[in-house]
Amino acid sequence: MWKIIKELLIVTAGALVLAIAFNGSSLPFAIVIGGSSGLSIIADYFYEIEPAIVVLCCYVIALVLGYLFLGKEKIKKSIYGSFILPIFIYLTSPLSSYVKSLELTSSEVLVVVIMGGAISGIAYGFIYKMGYTTGGSDIVSQVINKYFGATVGTANLIINSIIVILGGAIFGWTKVMYAILMLYVMGIATDKILLGASYSKAFYIITDKVEEVKSYIHNDLKQSVTELDAVGGYTNSGNQMLMCVVPTRDYFKLRHGINIIDKDAFFVIMDAYELDSRI
Repeated sequence: MWKIIKELLIVTAGALVLAIAFNGSSLPFAIVIGGSSGLSIIADYFYEIEPAIVVLCCYVIALVLGYLFLGKEKIKKSIYGSFILPIFIYLTSPLSSYVKSLELTSSEVLVVVIMGGAISGIAYGFIYKMGYTTGGSDIVSQVINKYFGATVGTANLIINSIIVILGGAIFGWTKVMYAILMLYVMGIATDKILLGASYSKAFYIITDKVEEVKSYIHNDLKQSVTELDAVGGYTNSGNQMLMCVVPTRDYFKLRHGINIIDKDAFFVIMDAYELDSRI
């Protein structure tokens, strides 16, 4: 019970922050970033319909589609967010009029857009971390994934891209650039909340000079290394692969050292977020 209460409190706080970001950055400057919020900005422009009503209608339609085509288990953690977010959008709607009255310069608008994207990304990150969503296009993307084979990410990209382009055609293509910037900042912020900051890099190295590379990693970088058995998927030939994790500050040093030892070495480098000292 306490776990559920904690989750709902975090989702509630996240929804409130999303509503503030929407009314403080997207709506007053007509920046359409896709989804139900983007459609609500377009509906407000043409018909002066309260954005919260449009968002709520879109979410209810998405929930019905999700229930019919995905089942209640798939949408049960989208129900709360689908209703609480439109409520907060309505309650914080005076913020939009206030921001419009400020008559900000283009550079000030840019700052507001970046801040709106950052706090929206943080809010989404905490909501997703609790296993919840705010519904909308997330549910529709899952339906498309199930019945048409497109990945959830691709379906979501297509839906939001159509809405962003529609917004650009209505409000001007400069607003599209703001939307892209906001989405980019939002994505980075969301990833940072979900994954945390990466202070290390993981190297996966395939080389004919295994001993020399191991010696370099041990002696010059003072880092441990693990040997893995690798088999080529096409040739079925076996080989040794080295795996090591180094601090980000040693990234270029290790990459440069590998190239000096074996210019034909193949390696893959990825961010490493969690390290266990027992390994």
